[in-house]
Amino acid sequence: MMYKKLLLFVFLIWSFVITGQVNYPLTKKEPIVNTYHSIEITNNYQWLEHTENSEVVDWVSAQNKVALKYLNKLANTNGAKANMKSFIWSEMEYNNFIENKKNQEYYYKLMYPGRNSQASIYYKKGNKSSYQQLITPNAISKKDRIIFTNLNPSYGDHFLAYQYNRNGSDWKEIKIVGIKKRHFFKEVLTEVVAPQINWYGQGFFYVKNKYNTEKVSRSFPVLKYHKLGTEQTEDASIFNVDTKDEYLSLYGVGKQSLFILKKSDNSKNNYSYYYLRPQLDLKQFTSIFKDINYDIDVHYFKNDTVFASTKINNKKYVINFPLNEPEKWALLTPSYKGAIFTNAVFADNKIVSSFQLENSSLLTVTDLKGFVLGEVVTPEGLAVSGLYYDEEKKELTFKLSSYTIPSVTCKLDLTTYKFTYLGQKAVAFDSSKYKFMRTTFASHDGVQVPVFIVYKDSLPKNGSTPFLLNTYGGYGVIAQPSFNPGVISFIENGGAFAYVHVRGGGEFGYDWWQEGRNLKKRNGILDFTKAADFLITEGYTRPKKIGIIGSSHGGLITAGAMIERPDLFGAAVINVGVLDVLRFEKTEAGAHYTNTSEFGTVKNEVEFKNMLSYSPLHNLKESINYPSTLIITGTNDSRVPPNHSYKFAAKLQNGLQQTNPILLWTQENEGHYGASQYNSYIEELTFVYTFLSRELHKTE
Repeated sequence: MMYKKLLLFVFLIWSFVITGQVNYPLTKKEPIVNTYHSIEITNNYQWLEHTENSEVVDWVSAQNKVALKYLNKLANTNGAKANMKSFIWSEMEYNNFIENKKNQEYYYKLMYPGRNSQASIYYKKGNKSSYQQLITPNAISKKDRIIFTNLNPSYGDHFLAYQYNRNGSDWKEIKIVGIKKRHFFKEVLTEVVAPQINWYGQGFFYVKNKYNTEKVSRSFPVLKYHKLGTEQTEDASIFNVDTKDEYLSLYGVGKQSLFILKKSDNSKNNYSYYYLRPQLDLKQFTSIFKDINYDIDVHYFKNDTVFASTKINNKKYVINFPLNEPEKWALLTPSYKGAIFTNAVFADNKIVSSFQLENSSLLTVTDLKGFVLGEVVTPEGLAVSGLYYDEEKKELTFKLSSYTIPSVTCKLDLTTYKFTYLGQKAVAFDSSKYKFMRTTFASHDGVQVPVFIVYKDSLPKNGSTPFLLNTYGGYGVIAQPSFNPGVISFIENGGAFAYVHVRGGGEFGYDWWQEGRNLKKRNGILDFTKAADFLITEGYTRPKKIGIIGSSHGGLITAGAMIERPDLFGAAVINVGVLDVLRFEKTEAGAHYTNTSEFGTVKNEVEFKNMLSYSPLHNLKESINYPSTLIITGTNDSRVPPNHSYKFAAKLQNGLQQTNPILLWTQENEGHYGASQYNSYIEELTFVYTFLSRELHKTE
């Protein structure tokens, strides 16, 4: 048996199929027939789903050797990696903070202590002292890559609960430290998915899930109360759900003056809410709303009044209601045509709300009764994020971001309703030469789809410009401009960039999402291909000079577009994409209602046939030479398991006419969000964008 395994490994490493310039490891075909509604679907690569199997591990290792040889050669050409480093602003290298939390005396911050170090937890007492290191990732594990995800100080500054994951997993753990004496509690809380930690007395509430064999279960969460200094097995169960489709969220508002618990069943659009007013050891929640159709997010609590946000007629508003008369709702934010509500913060007696417009963002300030006090429109091409009100300084800040300039912090004057920049980050390129253009094009069914184009100096209509198209287009997510050094490198290398707002995203409201969801999922794919047609028709570029890139749901759109119109594209990067749509719900994450409602379920015949029509893996044809493709995944991705990428890469590489390179790069011990260290982040950016530039310039 050992001899056979050794022979297989040697065979995988040294038996290659020569295709073009890339020598791929041989991938066996092992036909498995799956039957859906009397339709038989043969899958030759289903054996790659067993990712812990040594045969699969060896295959992945062999694929990485091929991919990294190709990618490293590109990265070491013409100083590509050094150039990419120059586009990373210096703050990120050493002192970029991920969290900055202050509670009474102490400030808490996540910082990178060195260029290629993991972020560590720092703290300081008061404004005049300097930050000192409190906890390093190595203090938790020297074997696993520890990534801190949340910091929650207790009221009174006695304790800090800190949350982290291992190797990029969605699953998190919680530990506690006593601040004043730096006492590290022994207990470790596991089986945590939600980021919520709500302090109450000498402990805190949190939501606990339960591992299944694949460690991806989201079912039957329980609200728990942990008392400091005790083992997790002693934690009291405060609230349970009744069915596997129900979920729990807890909001602590008003410095322990109120807790509101939400129990939701998205499959039925059904929500129930309960509250707790702290009284000694009483932890009994009282009902506010039972089985209503409104998904409410709680923000603020004052004078026995709850301030929250929810959707009414598919538009989001800030509302309030008295806790003792919850049926008496009042709308507090205005409604603007074409504007999408994104966030709100409370600044003492004022509410600051942000909205995404077609070309910019809008900030609106109202009083607590909803009267508009001031409005601010940001410059074109910029998006607002990170609204934050510092109660101590009485200062409201936010971040402005674009595709070409790192996000900059701004301060909003709550008297004059004007904002000022608090400083801009230096970049190694002339951002003043970058230009923006927003336009629309007609999709396959005549619907006008917006596209946002970024270029440098000018955009000639001679068909010569390499173009990079990006999108996400799912779950109603609102896509906002954000800085990406890789996009800068692509443009500096003579290209142009376009973000396509395909149907399925949330940038243009609820209906736009619905037009790219479930039975209408193909609209998003066709919108993406029509964007390429539009750029060609306008004369900006030509077939094979267009690259496409997408991550997660965007990876599905990218792969679907590449298969739909391989004649258009010269290169594609598919990152952690959903590529085997039919078997996605075989995992607990894929079976989550969020995903089955977005894509459909194979249990429904109509939805199954629709899923089959666009599932990238099932629509590949062996007779086509598809564009040069880089497929990226992570070994520890529990959201979109890496076998999606494995099966897709195998089938592409085995295509009878495939001569363009197909590379599979699996990042070891990384999760859904990829590289988590500075050097590995630089490597990832360099690999992706030098691959795209190189493949598109081959057509010149």
